[in-house]
Amino acid sequence: MPVTRGDHVLELESGRTVGYSVYGDPNGQVVLNCHGGLVSGHDAAPADERARALGICVVSPDRPGIGRTDRLPGHGMLPWVRADVVPLLAHLGLDRFSVLGWSEGGQYALAVAYELGEQVLRCAVVAGCPPLDDASTFRELNRLDRRLSSLSTRAPGLARGYFRLTGLLAEAAPRQVIRLATRELPADEAEAVRAQGRWLPTILGEGAHQPRGCVDEYRAMSAPWGFAPEDVGVPVAVFQGGADVLVPPAWGQVLADRIPRATLRSVPGGGHFIALTRSTDILRYLAGSAEPVAEPPAS
Repeated sequence: MPVTRGDHVLELESGRTVGYSVYGDPNGQVVLNCHGGLVSGHDAAPADERARALGICVVSPDRPGIGRTDRLPGHGMLPWVRADVVPLLAHLGLDRFSVLGWSEGGQYALAVAYELGEQVLRCAVVAGCPPLDDASTFRELNRLDRRLSSLSTRAPGLARGYFRLTGLLAEAAPRQVIRLATRELPADEAEAVRAQGRWLPTILGEGAHQPRGCVDEYRAMSAPWGFAPEDVGVPVAVFQGGADVLVPPAWGQVLADRIPRATLRSVPGGGHFIALTRSTDILRYLAGSAEPVAEPPAS
């Protein structure tokens, strides 16, 4: 079927539904977006105009139990690719594409690159994580994600309560959410987030809409990937900010060293939201252009 811009829902043969959004140029080169943790596939919305200008079509599905997508209890990264991504690509008639993952989505982007390698042109991991099933690596994770991952495994009821509160706060106090989320960001990233209006509280609320799905996500985040970074055969660019307080900056080099065809693209002074401030560079890489360009002012 033709790819069209906007929000869509696909009903799978299993009876589950997958929500997805299309941004940019619907006739352009396709980039599959793997959204970050605790947010929905609408995290790609700020890239809409830039993607359109670059001739890129961004397809951004919600993962199981997130936003408009039904749960797939106990899912891991590779089961997600097989259950949701493969039928979505078939539905849209897409056989060659690049893949992008921000934050927790970086693991899922690498899973797509591994599982569907012959179809994947390039992969970009932005502020992503190496495998977290290694105890020493898991201890380096930020305190909140460590706590939520542990609660999701050992006390899922408490974790669901936290996710419900997150959703309520995002709806009732969006300005407070933005203030809390930007207080430790570099100035340019904080301004870029604020310039998007209610974007951040909206995607946080959608990400927390199904608390059981959030628990599934956190369990999958710290579980074995089902493959090693060394097994990823496609070209990968790892974008990592040097001042990221959620993902240790050293992890960018760790990932780049472990993935055979990876390059590290460091952003000195960049924080966790380089996905916003460096979006043009990221999209140009995924479209096959190696030359970095200046970002336009946030609007």
